[in-house]
Amino acid sequence: MTGIDWNTELRTIAREYDGLPPELSPMEARARKAAETREREKVAQRFAALGATVRLLLVASLLGALYWWPYATGCGGGLVGLLAAQAMVVIGGLWTAVFSWRHRLAASHTLALGFVLAGLVLSAAQVLPRLGYVTVAGVDGTQWRCAVADGPVKG
Repeated sequence: MTGIDWNTELRTIAREYDGLPPELSPMEARARKAAETREREKVAQRFAALGATVRLLLVASLLGALYWWPYATGCGGGLVGLLAAQAMVVIGGLWTAVFSWRHRLAASHTLALGFVLAGLVLSAAQVLPRLGYVTVAGVDGTQWRCAVADGPVKG
């Protein structure tokens, strides 16, 4: 025998006849697959960075909007709404922190943990005076419910 693998030669001729490029060697195929994998990872990392940025902007906008809270926060419904909004800052910060941890985004993770801390501090400034632990300048109420001025209305 001559040592020629005619099946391989016929496949090569058939590929040329069909107008296809020649088959890649195993080393070339591995290199091409590795390059494609790296490119997919780059795109996924860009989308992850964009997702973390959007999450950070959402939490930052809520945190910034708390500065202009439009309702009274001394007691009652306004206080409950404020505490709920501050809880959402903490939850949004945790949501962003978990996302950025999974995608290995260190700067986003650090900012997200800062938002969690800011939300906890703001909540503590409202809750702790009402529990009798500390007094905080700027927090005017030390009660949870608003007092009724004249008692129940009788008809």
